[in-house]
Amino acid sequence: MGGWDISASGVVKVLEDVNVPAEALGTSLNGLSDTMSAAVTATQSGAISEAVQAYFEQVEGPRIQGMSGRIQASVEGVVNATTAYVEGDQTMAAEHQQAAIDQVYPPAPPTYRAPGSSMTAQAY
Repeated sequence: MGGWDISASGVVKVLEDVNVPAEALGTSLNGLSDTMSAAVTATQSGAISEAVQAYFEQVEGPRIQGMSGRIQASVEGVVNATTAYVEGDQTMAAEHQQAAIDQVYPPAPPTYRAPGSSMTAQAY
């Protein structure tokens, strides 16, 4: 039977490694607006300015937002899945420990009190 072996610290390392190019992409995309504005201004053409603006509003803007959303959703998904895995491991470990304790120290048997009697007896 196969199994999972997820290292939370390994996942953190991967997320840190992914964060570097993701931040670089974000920085590049944030600077794109200024660069495009400068390029459009340099053309000194209203028609080019309108065309470039329409292109970014209708085509590139949604694509860039989609990339950003997928990156963020991927990171959140990895974090949520790893958290659930770790919490599941902790729950299973706690249940296993409790089962072992119960084997060594079984719970006391229930007591029985006959109706109308002040005597109690252990039920076996």
